[in-house]
Amino acid sequence: MGMGRFLQTAVSAVLFALLMLVPDATANQERQKPGKKEKPVRKDVMNFDGGVFFETDGSLSEITCFRVSGRVTAPHFFDGLKRIDDEHGTHYQRGREVVTEFPEELTISLVMFDFPCPGQLEKPGPRRYLTKEMMRTLRFSFYWKRNLELRHIENLKQGTARAEPIEPYNTEIKEDLAKRYRWFLEFTIPSADAPLTDRVVLMIRTADGRTAARVAARL
Repeated sequence: MGMGRFLQTAVSAVLFALLMLVPDATANQERQKPGKKEKPVRKDVMNFDGGVFFETDGSLSEITCFRVSGRVTAPHFFDGLKRIDDEHGTHYQRGREVVTEFPEELTISLVMFDFPCPGQLEKPGPRRYLTKEMMRTLRFSFYWKRNLELRHIENLKQGTARAEPIEPYNTEIKEDLAKRYRWFLEFTIPSADAPLTDRVVLMIRTADGRTAARVAARL
């Protein structure tokens, strides 16, 4: 082998050795690039101990308005009941038990009391409070709501119906003030085979059929 050929081979060997020692920048970047973090799975849990609560405002006229608060209960049914919303959808559990339907009956308790109309909150004006005569004319109806479909609930039973006087703050002019009451009403509705995804809708109507209030209780 000639000297020139020998030198060329030696230089090539040295260059190859040096290239083997140089780190691969691309490989290092790939190794150092942090892996994609998995998106955390959203999981919402709602506890129904004590029942299902709801509330809305209603009106009989521009000067007579009220607020109605309600609660849906059933013996032991809501104890430990939870709604879980996760990547699989919505489901209900009591401990490890999966629950899909309401019990045979539900009790709906309502409390109604006078509340300022929207215009009266902005500017004080005349007000007329709920009276026993007004309450007697109201019609209470219940429905099951599934998507946009409403199904009237038949065979409901009315239980408690009583009024408790609300004492005025200024007792010195008590005799000059209009009497105000807090109204307590209770209904029992059949609910066997109704899925928990259905909503209970309450409609309060006046004697002439006008809707005075509407509210839905949703699990």
